[in-house]
Amino acid sequence: MMANKLTCWLGVLGGLLLTLPTLAQQPLQALVAAQKQYPDEKAVYLDYREDVTVELKGDSVQVLARHHYDMLHLAPQSALYARDKVYSSHFNRLQKLEARTLIPAGNDYKALRISDFKEKFEVQEGIFFDDTRYTTWTFPAVAPGVRTVVDYTVRHPDARFLSPFYFANHVPTRHAEVTLTAPKSVKISYKLFNVEKTPVTFTKQEKGSSVVYRWTVDNMPSPSRDDDGPEIAYYAPHLVYYVEEVPAAGQPRKMLSGVPELFSLYSGFVANLDKKESPALRRVVDSLAVGAASEEERVRRVYYWVQDHVRYVAFENGLRGFVPADAGQVYARRFGDCKDMANLTHEMLRMAGVKSYLTWIGTRALPYRYSELATPGVDNHMIATWEPKPGQYVFLDATSKHNPFNMPTSMIQGKEALLALDGKNCKVVSVPVMDKEKSHAVDISTVALSGTTLKGKGQLALSGYPKITQAYALDGLDKTEETKYVKRVLERGNNKFFVDSYAVRNVAAREQPLTIDYEYRLQDYVQQVDDEIYLNLNLEQPYANDRIDADKRRLPLYNEYTHSDRTRTEFEIPAGYDVEYLPANASTKEDVLGFSIRYERKGNKIVQEKDLYVNYLLLQPAEFAKWNTVVDKLGAAYRDVIILKKKKV
Repeated sequence: MMANKLTCWLGVLGGLLLTLPTLAQQPLQALVAAQKQYPDEKAVYLDYREDVTVELKGDSVQVLARHHYDMLHLAPQSALYARDKVYSSHFNRLQKLEARTLIPAGNDYKALRISDFKEKFEVQEGIFFDDTRYTTWTFPAVAPGVRTVVDYTVRHPDARFLSPFYFANHVPTRHAEVTLTAPKSVKISYKLFNVEKTPVTFTKQEKGSSVVYRWTVDNMPSPSRDDDGPEIAYYAPHLVYYVEEVPAAGQPRKMLSGVPELFSLYSGFVANLDKKESPALRRVVDSLAVGAASEEERVRRVYYWVQDHVRYVAFENGLRGFVPADAGQVYARRFGDCKDMANLTHEMLRMAGVKSYLTWIGTRALPYRYSELATPGVDNHMIATWEPKPGQYVFLDATSKHNPFNMPTSMIQGKEALLALDGKNCKVVSVPVMDKEKSHAVDISTVALSGTTLKGKGQLALSGYPKITQAYALDGLDKTEETKYVKRVLERGNNKFFVDSYAVRNVAAREQPLTIDYEYRLQDYVQQVDDEIYLNLNLEQPYANDRIDADKRRLPLYNEYTHSDRTRTEFEIPAGYDVEYLPANASTKEDVLGFSIRYERKGNKIVQEKDLYVNYLLLQPAEFAKWNTVVDKLGAAYRDVIILKKKKV
């Protein structure tokens, strides 16, 4: 099964019991048939099911989900699936778990039931505490022809926090099915994602006082596994079902019928915050406001103070995963998660006389928009937002300590944000995608030959997201580690590259470019044949080998941010030599990628100026051809070399 935790609100995947014609076959027949159908696979899910029951108990809504997985192992390598686990948390509580290995025995199977289950808390990088736990076990005797079967039941105490169902798994799935049974008085809604090429069969049938909803898919291949692809929710076929409306005191009560209802849920999480102002926090805010010439300056000072003085520590424990701590408490302990830091920023701005909005937002790990899916599964992050002018927004995400003011963190670019205008009203706005010119790398250097060694001196300046990335990497390094890291950043030419000296500046200055002044040696780089010297000034060749195999790759290509790079290299022509050949200028520009390389002789110097940009966040397969066209021409331009010829005496 190998269940996958996609986000803090995307839980366990599942299914329920069914007898299929395949399962009625004798073990050997079933194995041979499956190996023929899936010749290159290690295993196949014969049955992957979830049976959901929605019940009304007074004014509360109870949801039980019964899961059933039946995997047939096809090859010896399927032993890697012997270890398995199921997840549970405050929002999906494990009630019952059974697992067994079915070993072929003549015309039937012999069951070996699992009794050794171990429960552990989930530990994720960057999260201090998460109440998610998993129960793990190992199936014995896994081999070709063996089936491993799991049945478990999960109770969802709050019907607004349900898990999606993914029809596709890490191995092919012969039959996937979701059955949802609810009283007629309960309104169920659902959304299907990434099913354009997936024949999902849907039926809805009344049975007595209930309605049965059923979604089925047969013969699902496993999803593509391309490197650098987006999160699975972007491409894997899946179903999100939710309770839209229930009866309460004889009247319909809306649960999750749109953005207003989702905001009503969220506003309840923050309604009782900060009833009592913290005197200590008030003194800090008053000190920050002293001398601030404008409202923008007060906002900037508060934002940077939170970044500098509050350490980001993720903490997810039941509803504590949604309810921020009071600002005074976060100030006193000097750490918090995204919700805590958002509320602290919001409260400090209020104290400074600035109106801001608590804001819910999904990172780019989630593909959904509020307009298409207004459930807690649409977002996983919280920030504060300031509106300097009507319709103009500054998104304040203090969890990124190196992020400059008025630049959203890279992970929320292009996403929708849900702003709490007040306790009852909200607004959905879009976060802009930062222009490629906002994230800029400029490398200007002079180089000269000393024998076959190329010596260079220059400065690398990084702005925007590249600066943030490198600032995080450099932050806290000792001198030895820093030296090694700077060498990796500057490395060019070949493996005989040595940094002789460097100086790093502005790591902590958010609104200034991070600069590295450097001197280097590059040994055995040039080629000398008789009286000619061959020199390639393309010391760095980004994207030269990044051609996409469109016949093999199925997924889009994920990119954290767009950016533009500029390199200027001045090469001093050695005494006694003249220029025999200077490469022609080259330039190719497409929407997603482009470059320009220019050469010019100026006195005793050759100047190469190179500009390159990458302009996509998610490169779709339809754009691979454009990308490859530029990469091919870029590679050809990189290979062109300068030829110097010794002057005749």
